[in-house]
Amino acid sequence: MNVISGQPVPKNNTAKKTKTCPAGIIDCPVHEKYESLKKAYRRLKRFSIRDELTGYYNYSFLVTTLGNEMERTRRSGLPCCIILADIDHFKVINDEFGHESGNQAIKAVTRLWKQNIRQVDYPCRYGGEEFLFILPNEKLVNAIQTAERLREKLERHGLCLKKQRIRLTASFGVSEYNGMSQYSVNELIEKADQFLYQAKHAGRNCTCPNHLPRTDPQQLSMAERMALYK
Repeated sequence: MNVISGQPVPKNNTAKKTKTCPAGIIDCPVHEKYESLKKAYRRLKRFSIRDELTGYYNYSFLVTTLGNEMERTRRSGLPCCIILADIDHFKVINDEFGHESGNQAIKAVTRLWKQNIRQVDYPCRYGGEEFLFILPNEKLVNAIQTAERLREKLERHGLCLKKQRIRLTASFGVSEYNGMSQYSVNELIEKADQFLYQAKHAGRNCTCPNHLPRTDPQQLSMAERMALYK
């Protein structure tokens, strides 16, 4: 038998299940509290960067991460894009069905959108019923396609609130950062917000810019060609 801090340690399966402290002391009197504090720390860390209702990243995380991605673009030359989305006529849902139903609607929408973005993308709650998606290493042509996919998925999905079938739509503004300008995080978001404003005034349930940029197909990758002509 091995001896740790003067205590015998039997070599059997039961010993493997015994909780020990990082120092290897069997039945450490503070180990349980130590494990509890670790779990509490992990929960606090998660809530410090996540929106509690949707599980999306919060505004603080958004600003920091977007700034990092813009810096990465300046260093690598690979563009990044953001998509700003706003659920159309959301106030009507709150007024007619109540705020709890509004929360359920937001949870359903964000869950649907989370299933239709890349794992490397960052879904963030910008505020209220507005959401911002950070798309690293993505060109405008593909970001527009992503926004259109999110829009179409929501339009076809619908939602049931208090036994009533509700049709939900959203408007989208897309902007690209290519590193050639000295945009700040706020200026890039403002650019997307201007396109979102255009989408709202164009009748809602649409994406702006609503055209794909002119690009020489010979310069595109296979994935980009598929996105362009999809």
